[in-house]
Amino acid sequence: MAADTPVDGVARFAWPETAARLVGFAARFPLARADAKGRAFVHGGACLRLPFVLPPAVPGESPTDYLMRWPLAPGRHCVLLLQAGAAAMGFYADDALLLHKADKKYVVRGQGKAQPTHRKTKGKSRLGSRLRLQNWKRLLCETNERLCAWWESQGPVDQVFVAAVVRVLPELFAADPPPPFAREATNLRRLPLHVHVPDFAELQRVRYWMGHGHIDEPGAGAPS
Repeated sequence: MAADTPVDGVARFAWPETAARLVGFAARFPLARADAKGRAFVHGGACLRLPFVLPPAVPGESPTDYLMRWPLAPGRHCVLLLQAGAAAMGFYADDALLLHKADKKYVVRGQGKAQPTHRKTKGKSRLGSRLRLQNWKRLLCETNERLCAWWESQGPVDQVFVAAVVRVLPELFAADPPPPFAREATNLRRLPLHVHVPDFAELQRVRYWMGHGHIDEPGAGAPS
């Protein structure tokens, strides 16, 4: 997979190229070290941002040490996108999508506010709001049931990636059954990406973003 053409000094690359890119970056910037989140190696204005699908580096780690610790492959991982009324999830082995599911339910009021949020600010529920709450609980339960079935049929994963607003996560873990991973799991990672309404197309878009990193060398410019 070839890297994209550099634009304004930024060269994007797919995760299989990461090892070669790290070697080249370390040769040019031997003092580069991982940032506080372990998502990028930086030195001065130069930055190599790792594909998010790969494990993060240890803050302060050198590219060479990172290369020695990891096989630099995504391995088996699950991606879960969850919003009020919609969920999309995929089970992957490296780039191979083994299983996927998208689901939508009616949980959004006419004004566009999700019922789980609305119930915290209003009084007694009416029939419509009770139906929306039931659908929301059903979506959470069905999502966790499917995840548990995947874990049972496919085995555990190396990493779990979740995109969900903060208020949704406690309800996901409180659902019956709970998800097959703990909220404090070290391999559970929140996706730092704006996600549109979850569906299969959005799952594909997010996974593509996860599989690519970039190198930013200010002043490098595009090749002439």
